Amino acid sequence: MADPPSVSVILPTHNRPAFLAEAVSSVLAQRLPPRQVIIVDDGGPSAGSGSPLLAAEGPPRAEPTGGRNDAQHGLDPAWISSGVAVTVIRGPGRGPGAARNAGLKLASGELVAFLDDDDRWFPRKLELQAEWFARRPALGILGTGHIADRRPGEPAHPPPGPGRIRPVSLGALIRANRLVASSVMARRGCLEELGGFDESLPLAQDWDLWLRAAAKWEVAVLPTPLVFYRRHAEQRSSDLVEMRYREGEVLRRALARGLPGRWLRSVARRRLAWSHARLGRLMAGRGEIDRAREEFREAMDLFRCSPLAWAGLMQCAVAARAPARAKP
Repeated sequence: MADPPSVSVILPTHNRPAFLAEAVSSVLAQRLPPRQVIIVDDGGPSAGSGSPLLAAEGPPRAEPTGGRNDAQHGLDPAWISSGVAVTVIRGPGRGPGAARNAGLKLASGELVAFLDDDDRWFPRKLELQAEWFARRPALGILGTGHIADRRPGEPAHPPPGPGRIRPVSLGALIRANRLVASSVMARRGCLEELGGFDESLPLAQDWDLWLRAAAKWEVAVLPTPLVFYRRHAEQRSSDLVEMRYREGEVLRRALARGLPGRWLRSVARRRLAWSHARLGRLMAGRGEIDRAREEFREAMDLFRCSPLAWAGLMQCAVAARAPARAKP
């Protein structure tokens, strides 16, 4: 039987040492050990005294763990004894997309897996995904199912059985981001061909990359939940206003690049209209009626029959008349 493809893991982190320790432990517990783990410290020395990251400035270290310099530089002893090559580099400080790209420059595995510092993997995650990449040469991006919970506890095991992968079409990806970033494994050649993540997007840069990949490569999901996705108030995606705005930016860029066929372009315009309408509802809820009205009108320009936009414009009209009725 042929050897499984080699895997590099890229793990950006920003001032969350407790979460990071759990994330790295889940990587080192994989039944298919990765070739290397690249931790991109995007938080700098302010990560805190409990941080296991390098405290000293200097170039990236790419040697396997276990060398005598590792402990001196502050890496967790459990990481050192794992036998996996752990590399820690300073991030550029320009957000998760730039941090992942910095890690990608050092990745040497045939496959690259991404993990956020606040998430964790189940032990068979890399093994099951690598098996599918070995079978399907055209597969560029493969996500998995996930378990999301706000509680600190974690289920002991995911449901049994690896299951079969499900293709994710470009149309399905336009409608919604179907892939959790911490679940994704990608062929390194695919990522390099696409130029990595778009660093100009502070949010939704992962969705942008999956959309670009789907135009040239096979994108799929293994439904088995192999990732524990932690929800908490510090997540960048918890800012719904910013998230809706950046979703719109991703869709505008997809339309500007050109989508094959009138149907796909129509799907993208309707999805963009939905983003504008949802943003309008958020603005109306904050009392920013003029801004809300602008967003609803943008939605109407894209999709004249949008019920969400029509309802939003009526809401704005009622809100604009309310102060006039209140005057004596």
